[in-house]
Amino acid sequence: MKKAPPSVSPEHTVADLAHFAWCGLVALRTAQQDGQAGSPLAAHTFLLRWLAVAQKQKRFPRTVAPDIAGLLALGRKKGIAASLFNRLEYLWTSCTGPVPAQSDLYRLTYAIEQLKSQGWINAVINDDDWDEKSLSEDYGNSVALLVKKSALTCGFSDDGKLVEPVEFRVLGDMSACIDAFQTHVLQVAILGSNRITLLPE
Repeated sequence: MKKAPPSVSPEHTVADLAHFAWCGLVALRTAQQDGQAGSPLAAHTFLLRWLAVAQKQKRFPRTVAPDIAGLLALGRKKGIAASLFNRLEYLWTSCTGPVPAQSDLYRLTYAIEQLKSQGWINAVINDDDWDEKSLSEDYGNSVALLVKKSALTCGFSDDGKLVEPVEFRVLGDMSACIDAFQTHVLQVAILGSNRITLLPE
């Protein structure tokens, strides 16, 4: 049986993300005021180094760790085309605005964090492991919201807009899950006794 990690409220998670993004933007602006990171390439290099140090020194809460790792991986893979500054700026704007005005992906994050605060497990499952029998064995005694990795990756654009339906497997109270999605202005349809899909507008 999988154990749920300690619950963190959606508001707390978003506040952590906003603080992280703000720190990154301020660090870059401070460096630029000191005559550093003046060019786009230098700014990219500065942010990449800042993210690496933040990850190594664990400067931010665990709620932010996946975002740091994701930005680092993207920055190393795409180089300056990763637009790290724009992504931090977008993250800051998303996390400090009202929930309905935020992107589909961030509203989904809110909904998932609400469920996690109620004891749910959320897991992204590799495509090879996406079969009912193994999932039932792994999560059968838990309340869980599961999603296939490829569906989550393909379902959202780079700016967090839902572009394709994303199916979830629900192991637990379906109504609680749907309520969490609808509370955060997400459209869902029931596909079966333990399956729902998130629909684009």
